[in-house]
Amino acid sequence: MPVPVSHPHQRYSVSGYREDESGGRVAWSCDLLRHGQSFGLVAHDGGDGGNRYTFTDEARGEEFLAADVLVDELITVRQMNSLDQVAYCFAEDRFEESGEHRVADPGLTFEQVRELLATRYPEHHPRIWDKARSAMVPVTPAG
Repeated sequence: MPVPVSHPHQRYSVSGYREDESGGRVAWSCDLLRHGQSFGLVAHDGGDGGNRYTFTDEARGEEFLAADVLVDELITVRQMNSLDQVAYCFAEDRFEESGEHRVADPGLTFEQVRELLATRYPEHHPRIWDKARSAMVPVTPAG
């Protein structure tokens, strides 16, 4: 189902996503966009701290923070859609809380992974990342 026009995700997006991995931590940063126009930067050092914001347009920054836009959700969508491999998770993974996920072997298609999860791991209630929906979707049992 598409996001309603009034939803903040219709106004805000991210671009220029960058990652830097060191010491087992993944730091990231990206530009914040409102209707496609840059108004700031968000960064995370890969630790337990929160996101750091820098706004080039303070009014847009205040509006952004007041809208309670889920930057982490936007970043997760960006990260998952950029994967070369098919991503999936099990019920015991903490995907919603921390983005915990698994990746299938290289070269496997979405349908191949879906079938594999449905037949081998139904008791784990698998979900698979659907790039067309930008969401984890349930894998239905094979039948």
